[in-house]
Amino acid sequence: MSIATDVMGQVTVVDGKESSDLFDQIARQNMGITGAQFLVRWDSGEFDGVDWDDVPGLTEVAMALPFAR
Repeated sequence: MSIATDVMGQVTVVDGKESSDLFDQIARQNMGITGAQFLVRWDSGEFDGVDWDDVPGLTEVAMALPFAR
């Protein structure tokens, strides 16, 4: 179970499926890839040592990782 907040600051408790769907949505909106694709790239070390400012959306998706795991 995870906790999400919307743009108005409303807190919502989400279950595993909702959490995974939210992560997928964040990855698609910020990097144009699925959440699953991001996780493969993240786990392979693709983003290790890169300047996160040089990869559009990386910070936003990486911050959302708790929703995926």
